[in-house]
Amino acid sequence: MTQRWKNSVILLLKWALAAAILFFVGRQFYRDLGRPELENISFQPGWLVVSGVLYLLALGFSLAFWVRLLHYFGERPSAVSAVRAYYLGHFGKYVPGKAWALFLRGTLATPAMRFGVAVVTALYEVLTTMAAGALVAAVVFLFDPPHVSGLDWPPVLTGLLLLGLCGVPLLPAVFNWLTRRLAKRFEAISILNLPPVGFLTLLEGLALTACGWGVMGLSVWSLLQGVLPQAPELTVGLWLYLSAATGLAYVAGFLAFIMPSGVGVREFFLLRLLAYLGPEGLIAAAVLLLRLVWTAAELVLAGFLFFLRRKRVISAP
Repeated sequence: MTQRWKNSVILLLKWALAAAILFFVGRQFYRDLGRPELENISFQPGWLVVSGVLYLLALGFSLAFWVRLLHYFGERPSAVSAVRAYYLGHFGKYVPGKAWALFLRGTLATPAMRFGVAVVTALYEVLTTMAAGALVAAVVFLFDPPHVSGLDWPPVLTGLLLLGLCGVPLLPAVFNWLTRRLAKRFEAISILNLPPVGFLTLLEGLALTACGWGVMGLSVWSLLQGVLPQAPELTVGLWLYLSAATGLAYVAGFLAFIMPSGVGVREFFLLRLLAYLGPEGLIAAAVLLLRLVWTAAELVLAGFLFFLRRKRVISAP
């Protein structure tokens, strides 16, 4: 196959992936907006905007760790290139199969960085973020066990189980072995002879992304302020609880590999973990609205990044 044909196939795959993302995101919006829980609900738009902004800020901690990994692996992308690849890459999660998000981020990252390095570091960042979410849930629920109706399995054990599933591949011996295996598939990685990842890098990633889950908890609290007539006041205990609940639900949805963006799984856990905060119907509406707000925030940022990219291209000499 000639280089011209290869470029044509790659371009076709990019457009096909973009079309698939638009289809699945649109279908999810259509389904959620038609849910009866969202009918006749009154909410405060200002708090929803705050929730969306905090969500994007929370993701920024994982972005910062990804950039740190890129620097460790010898890549120096511009801030715009890294931000664009990271946030737009999130739309790959709306297509069934979690690997699409990694592929999309790697594709968007080139030519600012090498595709193979972008994918390997993205994989490590995602697993670290998920492990941190499970760790936050396990620690918080260990000291403050929630009483969840209809959920016989203790949430703290669920957090530990999720931590094991996400954390084992992060162990230096395991991940470095995976990197060597991937090197056989990505020629660029083999040539680079990437340095091994150590425990200090893992600890740094867990600490940094754990801060992101803390901001996620604030995002959930902000949305509850905009939905519940008698929203709870923000206390340290409630903030930690919301961060843990969000982490557990998000990671559980992530591990449901066949479900785009963990739809259904995330809502199942959040609905039960947040049930004590208000009437069941309003909590159900808040959980559904949370997904809509977060997706809308991603779409708005994507539009801004697309415009910024286009403006930079037009202004380039």
